[in-house]
Amino acid sequence: MATLTVRDVLTLAPLRGAYVLAGDAGVDRLVSGVNVMEVPDIEPYIKPGELLLTTAYPVRETPDRLVELLRLLHARGLAALAIKPLRYLDQLPDRFADLADELAFPVLVVPGDTSFNEVIAAVLAVVLAEHDAEPAHDEVIRERLTGIALAGGGLDEIARTLSGALARTVTVLADDPLALGRSPQVPEQSRGAGAVAPPAGRWEFPVTVAGVRRGRVLVGGEAEPTLAQRRLVRQACFAAGMHIAQALASIELDRRLRVVFLEELVTAPGADPDALAQRARLFGWELAGTSVVVVAACTTAPSERDLQAAARRALGPHAVAWQRGTQVVAIMPARGQPEEAFRQALVRAGAGATVVASGRPAPALTALPESHATAQEALHIAGVTRRTTARHADLGFERLVMSLPPDRLRDFVEDQIGPLLRHDAQVDGDLSRTLEVFLGLGNAAEAARRLFVHYNTMKHRLQRIGDLLDADLHDPRTRTALALALEAHRLLGPP
Repeated sequence: MATLTVRDVLTLAPLRGAYVLAGDAGVDRLVSGVNVMEVPDIEPYIKPGELLLTTAYPVRETPDRLVELLRLLHARGLAALAIKPLRYLDQLPDRFADLADELAFPVLVVPGDTSFNEVIAAVLAVVLAEHDAEPAHDEVIRERLTGIALAGGGLDEIARTLSGALARTVTVLADDPLALGRSPQVPEQSRGAGAVAPPAGRWEFPVTVAGVRRGRVLVGGEAEPTLAQRRLVRQACFAAGMHIAQALASIELDRRLRVVFLEELVTAPGADPDALAQRARLFGWELAGTSVVVVAACTTAPSERDLQAAARRALGPHAVAWQRGTQVVAIMPARGQPEEAFRQALVRAGAGATVVASGRPAPALTALPESHATAQEALHIAGVTRRTTARHADLGFERLVMSLPPDRLRDFVEDQIGPLLRHDAQVDGDLSRTLEVFLGLGNAAEAARRLFVHYNTMKHRLQRIGDLLDADLHDPRTRTALALALEAHRLLGPP
């Protein structure tokens, strides 16, 4: 009984480069032979199950005959029609492709240099060989490969089983499971396992999971695998795909459990410290001693693999990092000032424009929620003040200002520097910047040099500021109040 399908025929070497033009739904039709169309009235010469090859030369004068021919071939039970296109026809008739789809009758387009003799020989060789094959043995192998995957067997076991069936060396390899979403996209194998012949006598077959390439099966031997062998390889690819899918699901579940625990660690106060330490050890984390939470706001979420590499490189081997959307959170031993190094590592990892902030050190795991909260506060202040990095310990003044109610701060800003702000807005001036530099340096001459203006210009500006604010810029309390108002204005932003 013939088991060769149109799908299988497309994998034969003489038909390399052929594709299904229409009628793709019928590619599992069985092929029992091959015929060539040499005369217009082909009906007496065709048999069910045949693949009909043609250059369309017999119908070159009446190309619409192809539409009628398609109905005839379908009615007579042929497997498919293969055409060398446009050699004798300018174009295929209207309705031809639509009718093939409607009938689910495959129409194949073969390259112009395809040898019909080679196609006939290849198909007949497979058909004749199948009479002497051992389908029961192959079915046992296919069931064994599927059973290995369902039972949780590994890729090595799949390779050993296939190797014994093919009498060839076999290697089954999986891509890096951390490269989630990064593996190259490959199309579904609609025409069976497509082999690629790499050098050194190995034939490579892709292993796909949900349309994404996740590994490959390497079959040794100088000779191209036969069709029967390809079917076993295809089953091995399916079994390997099942195994890899299970492994990926397990990895993803483990990752989610880790993230859930880490989120609890930094957001749920009052947990039992011994229980936290035990759970951390189960995940393989060394979180003893003083730790600190580091948070980063990214414009693009880096891949999991790139994130972990960036964390190890910038924060050390004992750091743990995870993502929540485009924000990255990490716990690391409290040492040094890693904010800038981590920011640069994340940018190199594809995180885009990134702001990094660290919180207050946590002497115990139970203090991590406070470290996380202070890191988020520092991140917010960094965003408001347009910093790229920030440490909670360095933001005492900003935290004091922002701890006050916004309405009271705005009233304070209005009382202290309101006229100055309105003056700059009306005349597009920079007296606010002049006052800020002067108060920061405490010296008019140095402020003039910093602003690249003449000293007399600086004196004139300071006089103008004093008049607008009705303030004595020599009074220490006045200068402190003005500096606080300028910082509050910067932190609050426009109303």
